[in-house]
Amino acid sequence: MVFTRKPEPRSGNIDPLQIKTMDQATGTPTPTPIRTNSYSGTSGQDANESVIGNDLTIEGQAITIRCQGSLRVNGNIQADLHSVKLTVGEEAVISGTIAAETVDVYGKVQGAILGSRVVLHSSAVVEGDIHSQALAIDQGASFDGRSRKVKDPSEIAPQLTSPNRSNS
Repeated sequence: MVFTRKPEPRSGNIDPLQIKTMDQATGTPTPTPIRTNSYSGTSGQDANESVIGNDLTIEGQAITIRCQGSLRVNGNIQADLHSVKLTVGEEAVISGTIAAETVDVYGKVQGAILGSRVVLHSSAVVEGDIHSQALAIDQGASFDGRSRKVKDPSEIAPQLTSPNRSNS
């Protein structure tokens, strides 16, 4: 089904797209600027956010995924994840350790979570320990593990660069 919008009744039935402005000095018409829609199609996501889609599965041994910014995971990941901000989507299943400054969990995590601020939303299922400075658990979330409040942020800081990487 296709939806269309009825044009609003306007006095004089003038189409606003046909209105031209006049240059006051020369009396010649000047083009009307085209309005663009600022919607980027990100559904409220950060424009600089890296996304692992729900159609992607990453499996293996000793895999570490590092992101220098925001990371949203919607797929099935068997790896350790390090990011500044990490969002575990509702469809996501993560098996591994998560380390990020801010962690928002909507999906399933099997493994430890290390973060300055960790939020388990109502759809979250977490099986593992959480080490954080601040932890919030919404009603309906499932958490099976231990929680430890960390005083020194360096204990839980994500490792955003590879330890094997040489600075050249």
